Amino acid sequence: MTDVQETRIGDIVELSVDKVANGGFCIARHNGQVVFLRHGIPGEVVRAEITDISKKFLRADVVEVIKSSEHRTPAPCSYAGSCGGCDWQHVSVSHQRELKSEVVREQLSHLGGITHVNGKPLAEFQVVALTPHETGLRWRTRNRYSRIGGVSVGLKMTRSHTVIEIDDCLIAVEGSVELAQGKVHLGNGDISTAQSSSGQHVVVDQRGGPWLDETVGDRSWRIHAGSFWQVHKDAPEVFVDTVRRFANLKAGDKALDLYAGAGLFAASLAADVKESGEVVAVESVIDSMRDARRSCSDLPQLDLITADVTKWITQIDEDFEVVILDPPRAGAGLDVITEIDRITKRAIVYVACEPSALGRDAKYLADAGWSMTQLVGLDAFPMTAHVECIALFERFS
Repeated sequence: MTDVQETRIGDIVELSVDKVANGGFCIARHNGQVVFLRHGIPGEVVRAEITDISKKFLRADVVEVIKSSEHRTPAPCSYAGSCGGCDWQHVSVSHQRELKSEVVREQLSHLGGITHVNGKPLAEFQVVALTPHETGLRWRTRNRYSRIGGVSVGLKMTRSHTVIEIDDCLIAVEGSVELAQGKVHLGNGDISTAQSSSGQHVVVDQRGGPWLDETVGDRSWRIHAGSFWQVHKDAPEVFVDTVRRFANLKAGDKALDLYAGAGLFAASLAADVKESGEVVAVESVIDSMRDARRSCSDLPQLDLITADVTKWITQIDEDFEVVILDPPRAGAGLDVITEIDRITKRAIVYVACEPSALGRDAKYLADAGWSMTQLVGLDAFPMTAHVECIALFERFS
């Protein structure tokens, strides 16, 4: 048997796939050393090529399946396995959600110390589809492509600057690659496209335009095409409905929306508290806040503030019934959580695109006297390892 020290990049090794890991990998072991494996499924036996070696672990890609999982399926996209845009095209869509459920459960248990949620053991938690008609394809409305020599476009390989030329992307909305291809001879750098809920489909210019019209429920936004907006076509409505249900605001209540973007949540919350209440929305990106001001000018109960959350929150001395928290992928962090604990009376609704960040912040909240009482896991990024979680925290009784 080859010693660990003799393992070389390019070696082909036989591996038994153990469990799923956060980030689109599975865990296996080679000569006692952890292997982060791509393109496998827990329970399989595979041959894999070693692609990277460090002191603590190896990385490898499956090149042959010896014993296949019942959940393995032919990838619908011919670029799967080469392009880095998807992690799980070789896995049935329903089992992708089970893998994501395992990741969320492990991150919340290990990092957050959580054992129960939704009135049940954490082991029973399941990630669900955004809508019953989800197919896993043609959902992504915001896309970015690499330019190849001014003649074509492509997507980067995983953990690489190498670009794979493509003529379509099956998780992107129809026509996205073709639209980018039509602009490949103009300008430099990556090409981004965006499609609105009203059907506009545009290439984002260097100033973040043109304008797009987005509609969620009975409210419309006019936003820059380059502004942040949820990428799954069904996500804005489902996220808003979940946040409103967890927040459970009434007329006259006072709420705070941190990392508010263009005001997707804030506008809906403002409708719930009515003119007798107040919603304060804080966002550091100037263009996003301008979009919010333009789209929400009819809501006098909505106070829009352009500021860095980490600095702004230390300077306020008022209380809120509910705080909505939708931080960047790294999470809110201890300093922000400490301030939220200081100013929140009843509930915190946490919107998380990274389960490890939610786990870390859940631990900070638990230490401050808050309990995660409800949790929804939404498969807002099919075929990829990403998952969206929305959690309700309430003070210990």
